[in-house]
Order: sequence, then C-alpha cells, then structure tokens
Amino acid sequence: MRAVTAVTDHADHTGRAAGPEHTHPAGPTGRAAGPERTTPPAGQTGRAGPWDDGLIARRAAELPGGAPETGPAAGPGTYDGGTDAELRPRLDALRELVGLSRTRLDGGTLAEAGRVLDEAAARRRLSARHTVVAVAGATGSGKSTLFNALAGVPLSETGLRRPTTSAPIACSWTDGAAGLLDRLGIPGRSRRRPLQRQHGEAALDGLVLVDLPDHDSAAPAHREQVDRVLALVDAVIWVVDPEKYADAMLHERYLRPMAGHAEVMFVVLNQIDRLPGDAADQVLDDLRRLLDEDGIALGEHGEPGATVLPLSALTGEGVGELRDALDQFTAERGAAARRIAADVDAAADRLRPVYGAGRQTGLSEAAREEFADRLADAVGAAAAGQAAERAW
Repeated sequence: MRAVTAVTDHADHTGRAAGPEHTHPAGPTGRAAGPERTTPPAGQTGRAGPWDDGLIARRAAELPGGAPETGPAAGPGTYDGGTDAELRPRLDALRELVGLSRTRLDGGTLAEAGRVLDEAAARRRLSARHTVVAVAGATGSGKSTLFNALAGVPLSETGLRRPTTSAPIACSWTDGAAGLLDRLGIPGRSRRRPLQRQHGEAALDGLVLVDLPDHDSAAPAHREQVDRVLALVDAVIWVVDPEKYADAMLHERYLRPMAGHAEVMFVVLNQIDRLPGDAADQVLDDLRRLLDEDGIALGEHGEPGATVLPLSALTGEGVGELRDALDQFTAERGAAARRIAADVDAAADRLRPVYGAGRQTGLSEAAREEFADRLADAVGAAAAGQAAERAW
C-alpha cells in the first residue's frame, strides 16, 4: 500500500488526476513494441519483467545515489531536469504497486497502469532533445494548413476533398528524431523537413510536428490512427474553427478525458479571418468557457495550463505567436516528462477505487458502541457495575 499511497497522493496534490474516464488521451490506443510486458494474457503467467517482484523501488531506495534508471540507457540528451527527477520515484512507486498486485488483481484492472509504464520506458529510452507535438483537429478545421504554415512549405495536402489527410505526416526541425518517428509508426516516405527559417523567426530546435488525420473522419481507420498517435506524443495542438469548436465529439471524446494533460496542450482557434468585428473575441471567450467546463486549466497568466490562441493559418495572423510559444515550449525540454506525469495521474486515479473505496477511515458509530460493549464485558465492567448498584 506504500506504493499506491505515493502515486495517488501525488495525484491529489497536483489536482491533475482526471475522472473515471481519464485513462488515456483518446479512447483505444496503440501499443509500442518493446521488450517488456506489463500484464500477461488471461490464463498465462508470462515471463517475469524487471519489476515483477515489486521490490525495485524499495531496493533502489537503499542504494547510494537513489533509484537507477530502468531499461536501456536514455538516448541523446538525458532526462535530468527537475520535472523528470520528480517523475522517477513516482514511476518506481507505480511499478512496485503493479508488481505487488499482479497476483491479487486481474490483468484488466492493471492494464492501463502497465501501458503507462511501458510507454514511459519506451519514451525515456529515446531522445530527450526532441519534443513530439501532434496537430489534431476536425474535418475542415485547417490543421493541415496550419501544419504547412509552421513548416513554411506545403508538406501536408490541403483541399476541398474530405478527408484530405489520410495518414500521419511528420516534420522534424532537428536531426536525430528517427527513433521517435519509428515509435509512432510513421514511415520514411511520410517524414519531411521544414523550410529554412527566415530571419527573425523562432528556431523551433528539437520540434517534431505530426499532422494527424481528422479525428471525426468517416473512415474508422483514420480515427484509429489519431487515437494511437495521441497516446504516444509529448504534446498536442488542437485546431478548432468557428463552426465546430463546441462539437460534442471533440469535447467528450478528447478534451474532457485529456483535462489532466493541460500543461502539454495548445488549443488554437483557426480561421479568425472569417469572423467580423469583435466576433473572434466572443468566440474565443466561449471556447475558454467550454474548456473550463471540461476541467482544462488555462495557463494564460503564467500558471501551468493549456495555451489558447486565435490565429488564421491562411493569412498568417497569429501564426508567429504560436511559433514563438512552441519555440519556448520545446526549449524547456520538459514536455515528455510532463506528459508521462499526467499519464501516471490518470492511471493512479483509475486504480484508486480498487485500493480505497472512498470510505471514511476509523470506526463507525455503531462499530464504536459494539467495541465499547465488548471491551466492557472483557474487563468485567458490567459485573462491577451491577455489584456497585446492589451495594448502593
């Protein structure tokens, strides 16, 4: 129980743990191939993983220098920032909890926690110098146009035919991102390089931008790709337009379950060139209201939270502000650790009812009275009281 306390208490402290549905960013997810398996299939014992006995965190705490990095050595640019230093003991606690629980709970209950551990290990083995950001949106939102505007060159197909984007396309500003793109399952023919930046533009060093198919595509395979990639990227830019920014599918299937991932989320209102007068401000205010109802913290005054921006990918208005925000975001090199931390929050919240049903601690009034009566009988208080009464 020490392990689950460490995990769930942190979720309470940060306030980022999502509700019961907050298990992963977007419904069904893909699973990156790797040497570890968290839970064996039903009816099989499986091969013991490196943390099966549940003692890794305890033993590591007794070693000089703290817990060692699990798995192969991290790639170029090691995860040694403050955010990651706080994350490592939480991963150890969750790993120990799952190890101790595997003989006590069914595999399905532990599946999401196991997925989080698997994907955390896979991501931490790869480059920390890169930040993988997905560009997601509905049909006609203009996300591919924004993708091209950020790259400075037409890389992703745009047009009236729907759906236009049928498979993820990646653009990397810095060399060394091949392993990350392999993990996302993006083939070499779908990998691009941006136009050489113009004078005064943000460098975007380390950025890997991924243009996704429409999340509301009529093709089920497209939606499956969106869900799979969203579960693996470090951050996401949600592109909404004035007509569909309040769409129920967007909020119920994606934004609301991702509320705990606000720190690695951008929400941009595209096509503001279509809105006359102060209509853009009104739509933006309504979008902020909906995000607040979704439970998404907005980081508009320096506090941690989602970045909300208006822009027009077609005219370029506001694109520079988004590019500057992305440049600062990638320069911090903390998105991967924050994404994993949010996933741990979600996994802990899902496991919380299994280990603690929310009942108040201590004895109920009825149990307290029964305990007092039995204690009185045990020490002979009733007989002593009767003798005193007779004597009186």
